[in-house]
Amino acid sequence: MWTGSESALVDLPAKSACTAISSSFVAGLDSLLYACGSETKSVRFRKGTDVVIAGSRPDSLYVNHDGWLYGYKILHNGGRQIVNFVLPGELFGLQSLTFTSSFYSIATVTPCTLSKVPVALIDRMTERNAKLTRALLHAAVGETAILGEHLINAGRRSAYGRVGHFLLELFVRLKRGGWTEDMSFVMPLTQELIGDALGLSPVHVNRTLRSLRDDKLIALHGRHVTLCDFAALCRLSDFEGSYLGDQTAPHDRAAPAAAAGDAQAIALRAAS
Repeated sequence: MWTGSESALVDLPAKSACTAISSSFVAGLDSLLYACGSETKSVRFRKGTDVVIAGSRPDSLYVNHDGWLYGYKILHNGGRQIVNFVLPGELFGLQSLTFTSSFYSIATVTPCTLSKVPVALIDRMTERNAKLTRALLHAAVGETAILGEHLINAGRRSAYGRVGHFLLELFVRLKRGGWTEDMSFVMPLTQELIGDALGLSPVHVNRTLRSLRDDKLIALHGRHVTLCDFAALCRLSDFEGSYLGDQTAPHDRAAPAAAAGDAQAIALRAAS
């Protein structure tokens, strides 16, 4: 389990509006940062640091500008369940607007620059800013939709489908923020982190990634992931991206279809 410390925070000059905030889930938060001005603090966190600790009293929500984080909970048996990853351009800490303690801890996967917005300031701003209120509602509904799909992943999809669906979701979320190149993206996650998010062992994650690669659905080069056949991976993973606000039809990004025999073998693996 990660442990955090106040020494991990480094004060930076206040950011201007629009810095790396192009995600549809946080539309309008650029105007929030602009309106808050000097009351919004920019902080830099090192890799492997808790930004939020479960059970603590939350006093801020955060906009993530450039790094990766994850929300997690440690169970009584010492096991860790990751509930979601926070990607560049996304917001986290919405629970602080309603609840008196944090449900989950939030830790950094990579170094991150965050804008820290005090809850008291949000309360004042939403009273007179309908656009901001809509943006926060949009973000909350979007987060709920993502967690719903994660529940389906854990409860009903095969390991093959879970990993495929996970990679597709990361791609769509990164793409809307401009963090992809063609059909490729950088994924700074260990197999242990992926396993704790999907309810799989690291060995099972490794085996499944290898199967997806052997089936020519993805390519892996270090931390770079390329989706080689978006449409086929969507079908096999039962992925439909409207819960992410993605309206692009899978066939619009399809590579040449696999041969009939190969397709049948891949489908059997996906169902197992």
